[in-house]
Amino acid sequence: MGLTSRKFLLAIVMVSFSGLGVFADPIEGMWKRPAKKGGTLEQIAACGNAFCVTVRSGRFDGQAAGKFTKDGNQYIGEITDLAKKKTYSGSLAMRGANRLKMSGCVMKVLCSSEIWTRQ
Repeated sequence: MGLTSRKFLLAIVMVSFSGLGVFADPIEGMWKRPAKKGGTLEQIAACGNAFCVTVRSGRFDGQAAGKFTKDGNQYIGEITDLAKKKTYSGSLAMRGANRLKMSGCVMKVLCSSEIWTRQ
């Protein structure tokens, strides 16, 4: 294999690998909660047909904190307040490329929201 062929093959391989992240869902990644809510890091990753939220810092590091399925531009599921050991109906919605609105509700009436930032 000549030098030109090797360069061409290397270019194809590099282009192939550079596109791997293109298919990731926009909510996947590491997110930081507001400082007034502890500032913990939360990882959102695909888990089967859903997206799982796992705490990645602080007192509850490594624990599952939620699970969501995609519904159009929104994600519907459950979020758990690990300190209170209570699970609420919840939703996630992108607010730009690096901001995510997380909402949790009790009986769809009493709701609370946070803006998480991508890390």
